[in-house]
Amino acid sequence: MDLQKIACTNCGAVLDWTGSFKDPVKCTYCGTVFVPQATVMPDVWLMTDRVARARYEYKGKLDDLAHDIRFEVMRGLPWSDLDRAYAAEVTRLAAASIIRKLASFWSVSPYPSIYRTKRAGEIVLGENHIPFQKGQDMVWACPMTRDRFDLDLPVLIGDFQDQRIQRLCGEMANAMMGRMP
Repeated sequence: MDLQKIACTNCGAVLDWTGSFKDPVKCTYCGTVFVPQATVMPDVWLMTDRVARARYEYKGKLDDLAHDIRFEVMRGLPWSDLDRAYAAEVTRLAAASIIRKLASFWSVSPYPSIYRTKRAGEIVLGENHIPFQKGQDMVWACPMTRDRFDLDLPVLIGDFQDQRIQRLCGEMANAMMGRMP
């Protein structure tokens, strides 16, 4: 049986877990016994482009997308501080007219918006200042992308081509690659 990782609800320690939401888990560090629950994530759509979400809703597949985001993208955990910093930064940069949202989104779940830089600048994620040049594209990098390409930060900056193929992370070849240590 493949074990997954789960955080203790009391101390936050990372524990091995069978993946069953009905079996109790005992923390080997603090002794807390708890039954894992699906993480309540009111902001599950934090990184999802509104048009992408609307397309899934129109197709009757919004629950599939939400499940994919919770368990493939977010890995059952809340958004990281760097993910939240990215969301705040693109909001700030767009409000300052430094970037603009394109009428397209990334082709893989959670379908984040793609932004085009209107002038040179930098995006600040924690202590990290990542420069960009005028005309470059910027998109949020999901944990799977970060694992695959050994990235420390949740942002890709470059020249991207629009893709018309939309797919959930679980539908991709080697979708679980890099998830577990």
